[in-house]
Amino acid sequence: MLGALVLVAALALNIGDLEGLRRMVAEAPFAVAISVAVHGPQILLTALAWRALLPPEHRPPVAAMVRLRWYRESANALLPAGALVGQAAAARLLSRRGVPGRMAGATATVDMTLEAVSQLFFTLAGVALLLGAGDSEGLLGFAAIGFGIALGGAGAMVLVQRRLPLALLERGLARLARRWPAVQPGAIRGFQDAILALHADWPRLAAATLWHTVAWLLGTLEIAGVLWLLGHPVTLAEALVIESLAQALRNAGVLLPGALAVQEGAIIGAAALVGVPPGLAVGVALTRRARELLMSLPGLLAWQRAEVAGMRRQPDGTSAGQGD
Repeated sequence: MLGALVLVAALALNIGDLEGLRRMVAEAPFAVAISVAVHGPQILLTALAWRALLPPEHRPPVAAMVRLRWYRESANALLPAGALVGQAAAARLLSRRGVPGRMAGATATVDMTLEAVSQLFFTLAGVALLLGAGDSEGLLGFAAIGFGIALGGAGAMVLVQRRLPLALLERGLARLARRWPAVQPGAIRGFQDAILALHADWPRLAAATLWHTVAWLLGTLEIAGVLWLLGHPVTLAEALVIESLAQALRNAGVLLPGALAVQEGAIIGAAALVGVPPGLAVGVALTRRARELLMSLPGLLAWQRAEVAGMRRQPDGTSAGQGD
């Protein structure tokens, strides 16, 4: 319902540009195709980033990591607080592939952090390009908000991981253990030790950050391709400004399913910085939302099947009802 309201509001605000709206509707299938064609390699690159954090002897096949990343992105696009839900689910499914649970959780957590750090670099590049273009102070203030959100998010993630309130968390887990004996209160210390060990492994951190950075840069091609199709070509530098700031501002809606409405507003606002009319920016925002639905609904179904399959068998290959 909220998505429908966003669509109606976007069309109502741009009703004066009827010709532009007609073109947007006519080109929608091709625009979504461009978006899907770009986002597929992005999923591959982010899967390679997560895989780079695992020791070589524990690395699943690339195809398996791509599926786990797809599940995580599907949750992020369609579920409340989906980034956290998808991360936890993907880490659990990774542990079912023989990766120690502590390692699976630590690599998933650090991977999310490196994604935020690489986004900070990406946003900084967008702000630098905007400063070089000499835009007005008001627009630069808008850009600064996006950079501030990216900086705050990345900094908070790193700080929390390095200074977990272990005593408080152990007390909370101990209470949960009274109801669910499988919960191990002392496991949180081992989890932080695994995270800190990853923080000290600079070659793996650098490799993962590089993969994530390239993935962010690919999003620039999506913006440029869709705007070209809609008849308003932009340079790659302008597309980078739009994509970097829109992604940073999108983080403000992290608890909403797919950052609903926040993502659309971020794209429209960031596109205005480089002179893209609101009607065309709406087209870009709706194209991205359509691609997310197209790719994420099958992803949620595939994730559900993977969860059910995991519950039916034990790690040693026995069925779920045998010898727990």
